[in-house]
Amino acid sequence: MFEKMIETAVEKALDRRTVRPERKLSLEGYHPLPEIMGALYEWLMIPFRDTEILVEVRYPRSTQLPDVDKLYAIINQQKNEKKLTRQNMIDYLNIQEQCCKAVLNRPTFEELEEAIYGKDCVLRQNRELIKELEAKIKEIDNETSRRELREQFDKVELFCGYILPDDTMAALMNIALGVDVSDIRKLTKEKLVAAYSKARLYGGKPSDFITGIFTDGDRQNIDDYATVVGGEDEMQRRKKK
Repeated sequence: MFEKMIETAVEKALDRRTVRPERKLSLEGYHPLPEIMGALYEWLMIPFRDTEILVEVRYPRSTQLPDVDKLYAIINQQKNEKKLTRQNMIDYLNIQEQCCKAVLNRPTFEELEEAIYGKDCVLRQNRELIKELEAKIKEIDNETSRRELREQFDKVELFCGYILPDDTMAALMNIALGVDVSDIRKLTKEKLVAAYSKARLYGGKPSDFITGIFTDGDRQNIDDYATVVGGEDEMQRRKKK
């Protein structure tokens, strides 16, 4: 009996995170994430350094998120070049952190940060060190010394700037973007090229010719990617003629 109760509880939990086929059919197209999930708030277990913590998330609309187009551009750059510049890394982490702030409702991002690291002496010392290094960099004229201080400053800044665990940040960002519920990951290059070709032939946007369930923020990304891969495919076909 006890096992049956656990099984029922698990099924209910999974059901809340699954968009059923009949609901997908009625929601075909592009919709705000709260509409897809059928709720604005939800309590979820999220990863935290190989364990889990319970938080209440708030499903945001795409207009409440940071510049995720820049996020995807950085991800694509990493795929192509295999290495990110320090500035790209900072931009990526900043966007990731803003997504976390948009999603966390209880506790808030600031409350979670304080609860975890409020008594962290090392963090507090490094934040003080940042202030000291900033002041020294402004005072020193020697270029070599300034560069050495800047390198030290960069390392300490990264240590202090993003202090939630990587798995927690990644999970919250995926929730914010609706990665687990949108069909965006099912799109292939072939589907995007076909949508681009149809848009060129019949008019409209590539996203008009893509079927599935997507967040309202997915539309622009689909149009952008379809235009890129479709344009490349078009150029290759011309070269072969």
